[in-house]
Amino acid sequence: MYPWAGRPSAYDMIALRIGKDGKLMSQALPDDDEYADKPERRETLRQQGLAGSGQTGAIEDDGIARELTRLLVRLSRDRSVRSRRAAYLALMRDESLDAISPALQALHKLPGLNAGQLYEEALWMARHGVHRNVVKFGIALLSQYGSERHRELTFTLGKHEEFTLYAASALMGMEQPSKALCELARCVDGWGRVYLVERLDPDTQEIRDWLLREGYRNRICDGLLAYTCALKGDLEEALQADTIDPALFEGAGGILAALIAGGPAEDIDDYEQAMPVIGDYLRHAVRMRADGERLAPVHAILRFLEQDERVWEKRYRGGWTSEARRSYLAQCRSIAGTGSSRERAADGRTMRT
Repeated sequence: MYPWAGRPSAYDMIALRIGKDGKLMSQALPDDDEYADKPERRETLRQQGLAGSGQTGAIEDDGIARELTRLLVRLSRDRSVRSRRAAYLALMRDESLDAISPALQALHKLPGLNAGQLYEEALWMARHGVHRNVVKFGIALLSQYGSERHRELTFTLGKHEEFTLYAASALMGMEQPSKALCELARCVDGWGRVYLVERLDPDTQEIRDWLLREGYRNRICDGLLAYTCALKGDLEEALQADTIDPALFEGAGGILAALIAGGPAEDIDDYEQAMPVIGDYLRHAVRMRADGERLAPVHAILRFLEQDERVWEKRYRGGWTSEARRSYLAQCRSIAGTGSSRERAADGRTMRT
């Protein structure tokens, strides 16, 4: 009779699967069985959620949003199980995600809404909802209230990438939003991290340090965040220091390699600070005696510098100088050769022992 009865909530399933490192060990959700034979439907719902969370629309033009708004207003006035069930069933539908934005816009303009009671129901949806669409709508409702009361709830739900974007919206309305978003970004490594880093305001040195050392890494494609992290973390200033720590050196190399590789986002030719940053990175590579895997970014830079002259003509017009290119080429070849020599020497010592 009640679709949530007798099943664990999404929150409970997530909370029980958080490891000692604070990260989620499983992406399972209690309604997975409803998508078992329809993986494309689950992906469609995810994309709907991304669009729905930011879309705008007039409530009078959206029948679904009108229905949801009516049910939620009624629920705010009458928190009976019957009213909750009616709203829950409507929110379970696939198309409910498309109506999130217009419904939220209209809710607070309608007469008869009990905002305090609706907040309690939003908490219930997020905490006890079994179906992902209901949980998403609950978090979206909570984002309309700047209360610290639901911080732990939304933060925990946000560790599941299905809910990360929604949790981010809720956390942005709380105290120290950048700190909360950065902490959550450390707990996810897929699209959730991409969404969070893109929305992150790097207002502390701790956040900027993390962006350059770890923030760009994700299991989708490092190139998605390399440019964003280089700018938000101020890679140019960080590498101007006389000495840097190994973690920054590794992170800077990863960012540069990802920018050079290119991909679905901005690449090395979009990065206006590329010339001085590459120069400083090579300076640190010499000082830190890069070898082994740490030589990979140097080889990537070398391949970039050796590209066709026709490509470089455009780069010269964009601010690069032929002198810098020649200097960097010589440095790359020297570093790569020295690193390889050290590796061969080490291999030889190992064989003789």
